[in-house]
Amino acid sequence: MKTLALSFATLLLLAGCAGGGSVDFSVDNPTDAPLRLKIDGADYEIAAHQAKALALKAGEHSLEAPATGPLKFIVYAGRKGGLINPTLSDYVIVSETYVTEASKAKNFMPSGGGAFQLDGVAFDGPFRHVDGLFIDNDWRFGVREAFPDSLRGYDAGNGGNIFRKIFTAPDFVAYYEQRTDQPGFFEKNRLHGTPARRGLPAPAPLPEFADPATQAASLRLRELYAQYLRATDPAEQKRLQDQYYPLISAFTAATASLAATRPVAENLKQNEFVQRTGEIFGWSARVEN
Repeated sequence: MKTLALSFATLLLLAGCAGGGSVDFSVDNPTDAPLRLKIDGADYEIAAHQAKALALKAGEHSLEAPATGPLKFIVYAGRKGGLINPTLSDYVIVSETYVTEASKAKNFMPSGGGAFQLDGVAFDGPFRHVDGLFIDNDWRFGVREAFPDSLRGYDAGNGGNIFRKIFTAPDFVAYYEQRTDQPGFFEKNRLHGTPARRGLPAPAPLPEFADPATQAASLRLRELYAQYLRATDPAEQKRLQDQYYPLISAFTAATASLAATRPVAENLKQNEFVQRTGEIFGWSARVEN
């Protein structure tokens, strides 16, 4: 059982938000070989199982790595940063509950991102699988930090809190086998072979609505979404960020009375629309298409 000791100082720290004109990233190399790449024309070599901290200004940048080839990407102003994954490797974000006493554990149910596979082995639990070039920071503990047995942190009133850590795939397997008392589980069940080469998929288009009223209500958000995808000027990015909340609030209000009369498929599309438009305004960086 993980232990949480209360700390007001930590509450103040967690309440802070990033500022300034640059966004902090960690360029990670989880492989067994050195990684050579270029960012904005500068050469970097990252040793096996190491990372390099990098602050990038909001705007357009370039990257070239063996797994990605040459590409341009956009960094967004005022975002929280995270991991740059130029090898397009698998990572897993794991949630752990920390409680002030064992009886409080019932108050917490860490969620995950759904079932996923590593080399054909299925996993499900309070885990989220990620493998994109940019992985937005959603963790308290980084790739090479362990989950501590106890820590000082903020309690929302239920006797504990949930904290996350990002693992490389091999480190996650070791964590999972130890957590479930199944040594050798992964090696015994994995599928051996050459993994398929991963690409860099473009964002899928936003869903279109068959319902005319819903489609009409979505038009201003669609325009904002398209503008933000292309925005490279930090001032323009911030201006568009400021428009998002009023527009999503207006869209939700305009369509609230329609849910009871529309087909289920339309309501599901609206959920996807809201989720997708919200996600992009949280991104720290994206590949420019």
